[in-house]
Amino acid sequence: MSLEEPLPLIIAATAANERHLLIGTGSTDSLSLTTRRIESLIQSGVHPVLVNPSSTKHSQILQTTFPQLEIHDRPVKLADLTTLGRILTSRVVDRVYVNLPFLQCNEVPEIFTQCTKLRIPINTYQQPEHSTFHMLPTYVDPQGSGLQISVTTNGCGYVLANRIKRDIISKLPNNISQVLHNMAKLRSELLLEHDKQLFKEPLYQRSPLGLGLDDDDQWESHTLNTLVEEFVHNKQTQQKKRTRWLSQVMEYYPLEQLASLTWSQLDDSIVSTTTEPAFPSISELSIPKRGHLSLVGSGPGSVGMLTIGALHEIKSADIILADKLVPQPILELIPKETETFIARKFPGNAERAQQELLERGLTALQQGKRVVRLKQGDPYIFGRGGEEYIYFKSKGFTPKVLPGLSSALTSTVVADIPATHRDVADQVLICTGTGRRGNLPELSQFVESRTTVFLMALHRASLLTKQLLENDWPVNVPVAIIERASCSDQRVTRTQLQYLPQVVEEIGSRPPGLLVMGNAVMKLVNNDTLEFTSDHMYHIDEGYTDSAIDLASLSGLTSGITV
Repeated sequence: MSLEEPLPLIIAATAANERHLLIGTGSTDSLSLTTRRIESLIQSGVHPVLVNPSSTKHSQILQTTFPQLEIHDRPVKLADLTTLGRILTSRVVDRVYVNLPFLQCNEVPEIFTQCTKLRIPINTYQQPEHSTFHMLPTYVDPQGSGLQISVTTNGCGYVLANRIKRDIISKLPNNISQVLHNMAKLRSELLLEHDKQLFKEPLYQRSPLGLGLDDDDQWESHTLNTLVEEFVHNKQTQQKKRTRWLSQVMEYYPLEQLASLTWSQLDDSIVSTTTEPAFPSISELSIPKRGHLSLVGSGPGSVGMLTIGALHEIKSADIILADKLVPQPILELIPKETETFIARKFPGNAERAQQELLERGLTALQQGKRVVRLKQGDPYIFGRGGEEYIYFKSKGFTPKVLPGLSSALTSTVVADIPATHRDVADQVLICTGTGRRGNLPELSQFVESRTTVFLMALHRASLLTKQLLENDWPVNVPVAIIERASCSDQRVTRTQLQYLPQVVEEIGSRPPGLLVMGNAVMKLVNNDTLEFTSDHMYHIDEGYTDSAIDLASLSGLTSGITV
């Protein structure tokens, strides 16, 4: 469509109880278009009528899927346009959709001409020259708020319109359904009160409510900002105040906060007393803040491996609830004025400490605070992220989850271990060494071409080794003990499975740590100079040099960034 051509008029049509005629079901290969269209019509309260389905199979499928669908399994006739409609419209159908197979395309011009004469809107699939209206890619709120968002590029590309629609939807607040439900409730209450007042007034004094609350395209009403005298308190004036206020709140107030707005918050006095003070200004309106929760993965420890999204959450938090093992370089990024609580997950206290974090987080959310639950690695890789998500969602707060680089895979990189490598390892398995209630989980069989990573296993290296050997793992499987991965005091100890318990006992522990097992452990190491025996059970590499990062510069990195 060129810029000189007139733009189509976009309207939202009420179609309840109408009879729409569908002619044909397209090619015999696919029913998807017809199925989607019938489903959409039924949702709009339409009684769909199908004539001339492309095959008997199509008829059977559609009748089974949509029992309310009226089907005439015969060729289409022009008389169908004036005989299959409602009694109210003298049997003329309300709308027509044409999707005939290629061999019947010659029938389309005659159908189009007849529809034009009868002023019946018609849509012909992939034939805009024989269409008076077009179906738009539309988002319908699944929570039934009534919100619908349609986009058209007027011929520039249906796929592009779909993409633009998705981008628009992604920027809506998460509670947009509650916003619409609440605004509809307030509007209904306002209209009900207006109607009650209307019937008390003489007929010549009655006036419509108006003021931009009825038609979606009338929000810029000239009456929106007309004067309402502050000290006039008759019923009609107060009604105007409330109407004006609701209009302006809808227009200017943050969308997220409209979900919990009540009339008592807007003007208690109008609702409950007869002597009303001046209506409050928007700046005076106090709406309780709703708390916001993020489950944020902080990565393995290096500031260089922290995502920008995680940094933004850390810098904008009111309170941070951090895992005990979140490294100091990450904690140093927290602004000094931000309340910070470190989990007290000491041996034997893990469950109580976890409950304490949940309760602190819930209390802060109920106070309207922005809460960041800062977790080491990735929230969903043995980090209880799923459990915390379920807990907070059950309390009415759906968390925003930001992934982090998991130590399960970043540790192999910083330890010079290719987790997968051609002819050495074609798969990776991530396991926990500490299952529920501290039990050792069921262990897998040894696979020659697999790299296996055990998290939370160093403290039970002896039992783990015993179980693996009993599971027929070879005694000489290469093992790497990676501790404090990506931190300046990183330590990587290479050994073999048979020596693992003695090595752990000898070198001690530098948590957090993990185990990597498999042939990939030694792939980038000079095997000629590194052999393990009972007299030389392990080899240690100390330290990790991160790319130079100025922590001071990071303090303003997220200014102006919306995540």
